[in-house]
Amino acid sequence: MFNPCGFCIERWRLVTALIAVLLAGAFFAGGDRPLKSGSAVADFSGLDRFLELTAVLEKDKEPAKEQWDALFATPGYAVLLRNEFQKDYFVERFRLAFMPSRAEALKEQMKKDTGLRAKILPHYVRVKAVRGAIERWRAEQRPDEVYAEAARKAGSLLPEGAVSGLPDISFVIFAPDSRGYDPVVLDVLYCMDKGGALADLVGHEFHHYYRNRFVDLTQDQTTLGFLNQIHAEGIADLIDKASWIRKPEAGLTPDEAAFVKLYRDTPAVFRIIDDLLIRMSGMRTGRWSLGNDLRKAVPQSGHPTGLFMAMLIDEELGREALVGVAVDPFGFFRLYQQAAVKRGGETPRFSDKALAFLDRLAACR
Repeated sequence: MFNPCGFCIERWRLVTALIAVLLAGAFFAGGDRPLKSGSAVADFSGLDRFLELTAVLEKDKEPAKEQWDALFATPGYAVLLRNEFQKDYFVERFRLAFMPSRAEALKEQMKKDTGLRAKILPHYVRVKAVRGAIERWRAEQRPDEVYAEAARKAGSLLPEGAVSGLPDISFVIFAPDSRGYDPVVLDVLYCMDKGGALADLVGHEFHHYYRNRFVDLTQDQTTLGFLNQIHAEGIADLIDKASWIRKPEAGLTPDEAAFVKLYRDTPAVFRIIDDLLIRMSGMRTGRWSLGNDLRKAVPQSGHPTGLFMAMLIDEELGREALVGVAVDPFGFFRLYQQAAVKRGGETPRFSDKALAFLDRLAACR
């Protein structure tokens, strides 16, 4: 009989502290004071330090060490550094984007960057051009209604009782993106671009935050972490990306069109996932390499693949069934298989060997 203890590599819990309920009546008080109700905080200190520091860079001067330290000590930048970015990356990119003397180097770097990083320097250049609009947006924020709507949207895709309190939010400039960390991190220009869809964006990240308080994964190196990512992004994408799939092609933005193409390529991605899981199932050692292959083979950190799975479950088995696995990554994959069998036809599904391997991974929990 398979011994799950020998199969598991390590255990880790994605559980964050419970945040108290955000009360009504938040207001902007100016300066560094955050928008605040009870113990929940909408923190703008990262944005404020960023604006101060880049104003120095725009004069072609080097900020003092204390200014860099103050920037990276703010909650938003601190959590980004803990989870994915390097401090030197931000330092170099901020210098490139904002110092006039680095204009030629900026052009050269923008030619070299690929993937998400290819969007980051142009994003910073835009920030420089709309600094005044950013400052006005920051001063006008009244987050109560957006937060409440975002929590409602996230809660509609989670089991009853999963939404308790509101997460803290840190507003920064880092990329045209957002993160469901603790605190939730929102790029201000990205938020401004969302306009009336801001509650959808925040709802997506709130879903990550609430879900992560319940999910307990035993990791088999990279593989389980990435299967978890597919699950997390897929369900949260129902909040802000599912409508893209149904839009007429002419109504899609370039980013939306690229996403929809990847979504429609999911059957080919499924074949790769299934093949890698089958290969892993026959290995006692060396799965780390195939786990990395899995991560590289699935596009956009699992977003299109996960949304394909979540939408199929929603359509074939219903919202209640989907919500029932909102904090159970393995249940999500098993439920997808049920939905795929029910849909029939050419709907991609997992092989028996791949499912058996997923069951072995689940036994490690």
